[in-house]
Amino acid sequence: HKRAALRSKTANPSKNDGLLRSLVEHQCHRNDMPHAKRKTVSVCKVPEEARLSLATDRASRNSDGDVMHSDMNDPALIPRITILKNIINFFCEDTDGSSQGSSGDLNNSSQNGRRLTLGGMGGLGKTTLAAMAACLTELRSEFDHILWVNLGSYFKGGSDRNNLSYEMYLDCVQNLCKQLNVSSVFNCEVFLQPGDSKMNISSKYIQAMENLKHEMSKIVQGMKILIVLDDVWSHEDVELFYFGEHATSSFDMLLTTRTLDLEPRIGSKLINVDFLNRDEAYYLCSIEAGLVGTIDTQDVEIIDSIIEKCGNLPLAVRAAGRLVKTSRTLDPDMSLYEISKILLTSTESPRMDHVNDILDRSFSFVKDTKASFALKVLFSAFAIVFHRDDVSRPWVSLDAVKLLWKALRYSDDLKELHCSLKKFKLVAVEQIADLMCVMGVFDRKYKNMPNQNERQKWFRIHHDLMFEYGKTFASKVNIYGGTPVKYRQHEITHYDECIEVSCDLILSRNTEKLNNAIVESFKSNSTSETAENMEAYTINWLPLHMIKAGLHDKASSLLMSNNYLGTQIALNGIENGIRLMMSFIRSYEKALNASSFLPTSPMISVISFASIYISSFTSSAIMHDSIRREIAEALILLGIELQKFSKWAKSLDLFTEVLNIFRSSIGGDYTQDITRVCRHIDSCALRNIILVQRGSCGILCLKHVNALCSKKKESGVALELKSHPGYGIVRMDDKFNFTGNKIMSWDYIFLGVGLKESSLVVNYDGRSMQSLPSGHKLAVHAGVLAESMPVAIMSEVQFHNPDNKETNEKSKKKLCAGSMLTVDQDGSIYPSMAPHLRLGIAEYPNLYLVDRGSPNRAVFRYFVHLQSMQKYNSETQPNEAPGTKLELDSHPGMGIVGYKLIHNPIVNKGQLGALRLGPAEEALSGRFNDENHLVFTGMYNGLAMTTGFAQNLKCGKMVYASTCDDSWFYDFKVNVDGTISPTSAINLVLGFQVPGILNLRS
Repeated sequence: HKRAALRSKTANPSKNDGLLRSLVEHQCHRNDMPHAKRKTVSVCKVPEEARLSLATDRASRNSDGDVMHSDMNDPALIPRITILKNIINFFCEDTDGSSQGSSGDLNNSSQNGRRLTLGGMGGLGKTTLAAMAACLTELRSEFDHILWVNLGSYFKGGSDRNNLSYEMYLDCVQNLCKQLNVSSVFNCEVFLQPGDSKMNISSKYIQAMENLKHEMSKIVQGMKILIVLDDVWSHEDVELFYFGEHATSSFDMLLTTRTLDLEPRIGSKLINVDFLNRDEAYYLCSIEAGLVGTIDTQDVEIIDSIIEKCGNLPLAVRAAGRLVKTSRTLDPDMSLYEISKILLTSTESPRMDHVNDILDRSFSFVKDTKASFALKVLFSAFAIVFHRDDVSRPWVSLDAVKLLWKALRYSDDLKELHCSLKKFKLVAVEQIADLMCVMGVFDRKYKNMPNQNERQKWFRIHHDLMFEYGKTFASKVNIYGGTPVKYRQHEITHYDECIEVSCDLILSRNTEKLNNAIVESFKSNSTSETAENMEAYTINWLPLHMIKAGLHDKASSLLMSNNYLGTQIALNGIENGIRLMMSFIRSYEKALNASSFLPTSPMISVISFASIYISSFTSSAIMHDSIRREIAEALILLGIELQKFSKWAKSLDLFTEVLNIFRSSIGGDYTQDITRVCRHIDSCALRNIILVQRGSCGILCLKHVNALCSKKKESGVALELKSHPGYGIVRMDDKFNFTGNKIMSWDYIFLGVGLKESSLVVNYDGRSMQSLPSGHKLAVHAGVLAESMPVAIMSEVQFHNPDNKETNEKSKKKLCAGSMLTVDQDGSIYPSMAPHLRLGIAEYPNLYLVDRGSPNRAVFRYFVHLQSMQKYNSETQPNEAPGTKLELDSHPGMGIVGYKLIHNPIVNKGQLGALRLGPAEEALSGRFNDENHLVFTGMYNGLAMTTGFAQNLKCGKMVYASTCDDSWFYDFKVNVDGTISPTSAINLVLGFQVPGILNLRS
């Protein structure tokens, strides 16, 4: 603004200023004024700077302009056709105006002095696009000369300015003369006299710059010129290069910038350069990683995850691809999956430093070192505090930003940095946030809020990688007693004191510290006059900040509050409100360092509370279709979250409730919704993982075999399946079950196939797999290596009689054999002692206990006969009676079927048999004996229905057939509704992880 005022003054000089102008003009006068020549061929020369911008390390370059054709064909250059066409259309329109478009079209521009800006954050490829445009025949045919000036290069290396000085401008003009092949000797030395005021000194320099501009106008007189100004920081500098102002030449400008032009020139146009689309980013990453032609189906998903991490930013995608290539070159045994985990999880990634440097330059807009550092601190605090797992760049209200930044700026730690901002009159939080919008690191929008008359400003981080930059900065800098501390390995050199500590530890400390600060700031403001403006913060952020501050009990209490949930739904709606609560739940589990969702988590109670609250809305007699759909979507979200805690039966009940909501709807077409809900119901119908014959159908094959078998892996690998896309090996129960005998015992959870999001995470040492974080081993249950034997995760065996060493040792070897597993190259898994077997899935779902009112309960067709047998068996039923067929009414055409008998020499020295849902013609028959045991006839003759130990009776407990054992539970009774319950738990009944049609109808 000061320069503009002085320029205005020199444009209308006073009498005293006339002497100054004459002096400067005399110094700049030259007798032989050089003049640029028109092109002598059909196309003009490509600027050297443009060629260098397109150069990669993939091909050799020479100085001839002819090689530019091969440069443009470089496979690492992404031809962003739409943007390049817009550039061509803007500058190559017909001189008669016939190609002009509407007022909003890029073609609508003045013929002389057209100005087009490519805007966006660093790393988007703005310079590359400008260089590609400068190489195009269409533009080279249109102009006599295409000139290039890299303005950003003048503000690197510790420059204390963000706009051009006289010396910088003179260097730019000399560079342009060199490109025009004319003499660049300008005798425009500025004479300063003792006693000159600052205003007078500035006036002399600005007048000299204006005269240089006037001289350049004479040099390009009559030419058709396009000048590319790359990396513009101060938009005021652009006017210094508009040499068509004092000439009749056609003078157009193409700009690239990351900053916002608050006062754009009339007639100028802006193209916001977008990120790469998925196909472009995938191609670029594959080229840079050297993976073209070698990518299999499994690698596609891994590359997609890398691209997502890079936010589709060209510079980051390129750097990530090169990191992959380097890693594979240095360690050929390293899998793409392992490399991706390093990229996706590591806070420190030295090969990505170039990306961080580009992003860091955005803060060079403020040239004072401490003030710039203070802005970085505030930005990084915003990044790590206002971040959710479901969205890294959420919109944040100005009131919430004030809570955080005021808490920081007035703290003892940041007093010095606060003073550095005050020197630039950056006092108000709103001013600082607006400045960050100009710098291109924030986006801004206005939003109407309830109970507020004026629209409020909302801010968010401009791009995912800017969030990553903020997180990286927060992992390298900490502040103690008002002094920022540097860390030796991070190479932050502005501060003297050095200590050694890991990035992850610094980030963890800063995260907890900052979240505590904003929670305390909220408490101090909750009683003030601004409390009414804090409702949005309370609903959208307070639980998360409590969790990250370590206030877990307070967070869970808040989430289970009727007032909080009611306000959440009123403010955000049913579906969005529940979606936000689910993100809080995931953050809660993450904060507790839980690799898997634990059954003791209080978040299970939060989910149950929310599901009951939402289900209460369905009792309304009149419900609009949109409300009905929101309720259904909310219950689906809750059901999916319960699956992560292995609450399969409970999640199935919620999905079934949703199915009933849609089926009971009178108006609207819910066919697609019903189909989708049925898929969720199917996801709960877990199939047990059992041993099957090699070569049979249903064999499981792991997806990440190389990563699992790698000796250099640092963390666990998820047991996602290649044989069943979208699925993985999961726990079938949320709690460990107890089994054993008088000699020994252990805890176990059977394994099944479920959604990949719930997959077990394990380590594999080449002999056995250990589940994380518990360390329990995957093993064939009881060590019985026989077909149809279930697979489980098992704890260490506890021997109750240590003196019986010989028996204990034999049993231990038997169980150890069950945990020795080998992973084949095709991803299949087999017991090392039984290579003829493989891990596979059972053909039918298992019988287990469900809630009595569950739609998944089993209702028996001939239950009246079973009742009469149970009531009068001791008087009328002989032991050799044939029994009653166990066919089902709830699941038409189905019944309870058996599979194969297994001899179990360890647990009860008898036989075991699985009970499953299968075809009615294969249904087993059974009868009750005088001890209320349901004894089977036929295939399982003499075996009785059991749940194992009596203390384990709960929803989700598996039911099977076995030889009678005194320590196991066998007592069942037939209910009047046709169901069968354990006599000591009549709230539970037999059922499956498949809802019955009859139950749905009722």
